[in-house]
Amino acid sequence: MVIKAIACALVLCLSPAAIADAERPFNVSVYGNFKRMLHTGDATGKVALASIPHSTGVYGVGALAGLTGEILIWDGRVLVSPGQSVSGSTQAPEADATATLLVTAQVKKWEQTQVPENMTQQAFEKFVVDSAHSKGIDTQKPFPFIVTGEITDYAWHVVTGATKHHGGGGQHQQGHANNRNFSGAETKGKLVGFYSAGELEGVISHPGERFHVHYADDDLKTSGHLDRFGVRKGATLLLPEQ
Repeated sequence: MVIKAIACALVLCLSPAAIADAERPFNVSVYGNFKRMLHTGDATGKVALASIPHSTGVYGVGALAGLTGEILIWDGRVLVSPGQSVSGSTQAPEADATATLLVTAQVKKWEQTQVPENMTQQAFEKFVVDSAHSKGIDTQKPFPFIVTGEITDYAWHVVTGATKHHGGGGQHQQGHANNRNFSGAETKGKLVGFYSAGELEGVISHPGERFHVHYADDDLKTSGHLDRFGVRKGATLLLPEQ
């Protein structure tokens, strides 16, 4: 009985996120599930933002409970872009704020790679995976990355609240979110992104996609989920050092 209790304490009683953390490089932690949210309409909070480590080297992206705004974590600083903001401006989260979807990682040191030419989104995503592989990162596992510099032909959004529709049995369910959209030809800023690999495709990214990327301006005063972009030659890709 004592042995069983110890086993429970060490393994079975850990939270799902804690168990998963030990299995993934860079302490990639996941709260919520994108595909499940779409299928069930459950956009309730899965983790309190106050419980996320606010320490140096922590980065993350996600969405607030109820799909009422976007979340960006930059080097331990947690910011939200509320859906009611007409400009996508960021602010510190409310004390009781929760995320319906969040992925975080902790990186002690970043390794820089210069973007050698102007790239479309598709070309850049391949560049990220190829660069990671060349640096010894296991591309069969999820990993974070950062981009600093100029992006082109971009579009990003902030969710403003879940739409509602009638589900089975006449029940109201939350489905896709309403968005406030932004776009432009070119801008400077920062990107915080995660490559899902096969393991987390549809969990931290849209089904059929393997990247989840958020944009922020250089001063971290505006931010949102990036839908479309290119990357200008001379931008810097940062990948976690092994």
